[in-house]
Amino acid sequence: MKSTGTTFMRLRQRGLSGLVAICCAGILAGCVAATPEKPDAAKPAFTGPVTLTCDDGMQMSITPKGSSISVVSPRGLELELPASPPGQHVRFGESLYAVVIEGGEALWMVSGKVPITCRR
Repeated sequence: MKSTGTTFMRLRQRGLSGLVAICCAGILAGCVAATPEKPDAAKPAFTGPVTLTCDDGMQMSITPKGSSISVVSPRGLELELPASPPGQHVRFGESLYAVVIEGGEALWMVSGKVPITCRR
């Protein structure tokens, strides 16, 4: 014959494990529900060509072109940079060059060099 205390402990353990499973499911559901929407890939960070003044006193111009941008770098280099990764609208780059656009600022990056911040 089993002790009433032992049976009670087994029921209590099963009940707690079920409660833990329910709590975990609720937490996971909250995490999934809180996932932000993906940004609109067709929405550019800005419209039309913009000229920015860089920290080094030079200027850079950026013109949106669908899923890419046309850039005249602070050193005068003309490039067309695709969205990187594809489908978004603030990071552009290819090979040695990259631009990240946030609000009124753009960060110009060249592999192996110190990034340059440019502002509208």
